[in-house]
Amino acid sequence: LVDEFQDTDAGQCELVARLALDELPTEHQPGLFLVGDPKQSIYGWRNADLAAYAGFVARVEQAGGQIAILDVNFRSVPPILAEVERCVQPVMQAEEGRQPAFQPLHAAPPVEGDPGFDQHGRRAVEHWVSWAHESDKGKIGPSTAADHARELEAQAIAQDLAELRARDAL
Repeated sequence: LVDEFQDTDAGQCELVARLALDELPTEHQPGLFLVGDPKQSIYGWRNADLAAYAGFVARVEQAGGQIAILDVNFRSVPPILAEVERCVQPVMQAEEGRQPAFQPLHAAPPVEGDPGFDQHGRRAVEHWVSWAHESDKGKIGPSTAADHARELEAQAIAQDLAELRARDAL
């Protein structure tokens, strides 16, 4: 079993191949189970290599291995998964060795019809703007724009929480 296989480099792929894929008598060849999500490959700074990953997966398939896509999400309700798909799918274009194709996720059966948070005019997914209005742009210097945006966002969240708490107290 190799977990987080997306974070392997070419040398590590070769080591796994020698242990589990190279020509050994069938009765001595170990089973091989890989778990990896190429969309989560974040360790390029320590030589994680998506091209090596993809090449190894192809090699496993050629050796008779099966690929199973795990696309059931147990953490998020459908509105969140739909919003991720809406925002990410158009920009996540496959680029061999650098970027995998987008893979949509589906809500697990216990939550597949769940709207998520849906109270007091609030929804599971909301879009808030946290930057200055056009009329304020001349008042904010470029070095403080991020600080100003954080302050606006903090104020909006505090106001939202206060409104929700007040409604619950009624």
